[in-house]
Amino acid sequence: MAINSVSLENFTVFEKINIEFCPGINVFIGENGTGKTHLLKVLYAWCESETHDIPDVELNSIYEFWNKLFSYLQITHPQKFMRDLHVIDPDKKHLNISVDTRDGSYYVSIILTETDTDDTIFHMRGDVSNKNALPSIFIPAKDMLTHSGIEKDFTKRNLPFDTTLIDILNNAGVSTLKELDAEMTAVLNTIAKVIGGKVVYSNNKYFIYREGIGHVEFALEAEGYKKLGLIYRLIETGEIKKGSILFWDEPEANLNPKLIPHLVDIILELEQAGVQMFFATHDYFFAKFLEVRKKKNTSALYHALHKEGNSVLCESNKDFELLENNSIIAQSIALYKEEVEKVMG
Repeated sequence: MAINSVSLENFTVFEKINIEFCPGINVFIGENGTGKTHLLKVLYAWCESETHDIPDVELNSIYEFWNKLFSYLQITHPQKFMRDLHVIDPDKKHLNISVDTRDGSYYVSIILTETDTDDTIFHMRGDVSNKNALPSIFIPAKDMLTHSGIEKDFTKRNLPFDTTLIDILNNAGVSTLKELDAEMTAVLNTIAKVIGGKVVYSNNKYFIYREGIGHVEFALEAEGYKKLGLIYRLIETGEIKKGSILFWDEPEANLNPKLIPHLVDIILELEQAGVQMFFATHDYFFAKFLEVRKKKNTSALYHALHKEGNSVLCESNKDFELLENNSIIAQSIALYKEEVEKVMG
């Protein structure tokens, strides 16, 4: 099952926005502060929430959705999600989030209303009575595998991490599957060739095992190899598989440009294997290599978030170069002009 669309109203930087997705690769670009990571976390929270029967409460999965979103964004009250309350029409003080899956079976709309007593009222609509969690993974920009072990203390201690950072440790630390399908095995082989070995998890630590060298602990590995090694690990544990949804914040972080085309090849293989993916990126090489290397049957969309007045809007296109509000290309052109001016004196 894939995510079809998301609609947000009065949520953080978004006054009102609707974005439709493709079932393959979705890439968010935009300047800082345009809500790329917020979008990833909203979608991830929706995937991770499921229906629970809560006595005297009609929220069901919405209750869990909010709890997930609170922990992912480290927010303590729904009101703090609301966009610029002081400038919003008093009759429109509400927050609306809708997420629709590909087949239209499940969606939810949440409306938060301020009352005179400062209580928060939730309303829901949509068929969420039997919603199950969707298989999903969120990879944060920060490397976490070298911190393996802290997830065991997270529930008891006041650690400065949002729970997406803990989720990735829990998901990577499960046992490996006995068998993988041929497509996922092929992706593992691709990654092993790039990093020069296989990823091994033992005694709460991660290693890359290389023939003739042995086990090299992740703490001693290059950052780029650790990042690709994480994908290896999530595939062999079955967390990334056909029908799953991958959210990845800044996949280019700590990655040498030389490794970007290898990363893109891995992503294209995952798309062909039936994984829906969402990326937030600032990197020209990542976005451009993806455009150059995708095939005619590749399902891919670029979503350019941009500010217009006090609002953030979205423009979507299959072609990276055809985006009118392309902050990545705009800055590349600005650098080229500055270089020409310098050479010309």
